[in-house]
Amino acid sequence: MSGSPEYQVALLVAIGTIGMVFLTVAIISFMVFYQKKMLQEQVRRQRLELDHQTKVMEAVLESQELERKRVAADLHDSIGGMLSAIRMGITTMSRQLPDPLAFAPQKKMLDDTISSVRAISRELMPSTLERFGLVHALRELCDQVHTTSMLPVNFHAQGEVDNVSPTRQLMIYRIAQELVTNAVKHAKATAINMHLDIAGELVLKVEDNGIGFDPETLRIANASGRGLGLYNIENRVRLLGAKMDYTQFESHGTRITLTAPL
Repeated sequence: MSGSPEYQVALLVAIGTIGMVFLTVAIISFMVFYQKKMLQEQVRRQRLELDHQTKVMEAVLESQELERKRVAADLHDSIGGMLSAIRMGITTMSRQLPDPLAFAPQKKMLDDTISSVRAISRELMPSTLERFGLVHALRELCDQVHTTSMLPVNFHAQGEVDNVSPTRQLMIYRIAQELVTNAVKHAKATAINMHLDIAGELVLKVEDNGIGFDPETLRIANASGRGLGLYNIENRVRLLGAKMDYTQFESHGTRITLTAPL
C-alpha cells in the first residue's frame, strides 16, 4: 500500500530528520573522539618531554657529581700527596741545618695549604656522606661553615635516613650546602640554624637572621648566567619530587623549607 502523497512526504521528512539526527550524532561523536585522541596525544608528548627533561637534568647533575669526585680525588691524592712529600723534605732538610726552625714559616704555610686542599676536597665530595650518611654529613657541613666563616651554625636532626637512597641523600646534601652558602654570602647572616626531621617525609629547614633575598631576583640572575645556585637547587628539588617554601620574616631573616617524600 503506497499511501497518500501527504503520508509519503511525511515519511520522507521523518526519515530525513532521523538521518540528520544520526549524522549529527556521528559527527559530534567523531569530534569528541578526535579531541580526546588529540588530548591523549598532547599528554603523551608532554610526558615524553618531561621524561626527556628529567633525564637531561639527571645526566647534568650526575656529570657534575662525577667531575666533583674526580677533582676531589686529584686534590686529595695528587696535590695533597705532593704537598705532603714537600713538607717531609723540608722537615728532613731543617734537621740538618744549624737552626732547625729556619724553615718554620714555610712549614706553617705548607700545613695551611694542605689543610685548605683537604677542606676543598671534602666540600667537593664529602666522604662522611658515603661512610656515615646524611645526618653526619650535614653536621660536618655546619661545623665546617662555622670554622671557616666564624658564624654560629646550629644543627639538629630527628629521625633516621635508613630508607633514603644514597642518590637522594646526595641531592639533599647539595641543596643544604647551597642554602647555607647563600645565607653566608648573600643574606649577610650572623647566625644559621639547620633542622632535619625525618618521619613520614623528609623536612629540611635552613633559617638565618640575614637581610633575606628575593627568589625571583635570583632566578633572573641565573637565567642571565650570573649564577647557578638556585637553578641547581630547583633542578634537584624537581628530581626529588619535593617542594621548596620560602618564608620571609617581617623583621629580618629567611626560612627555607624543603619537603621531600621518602
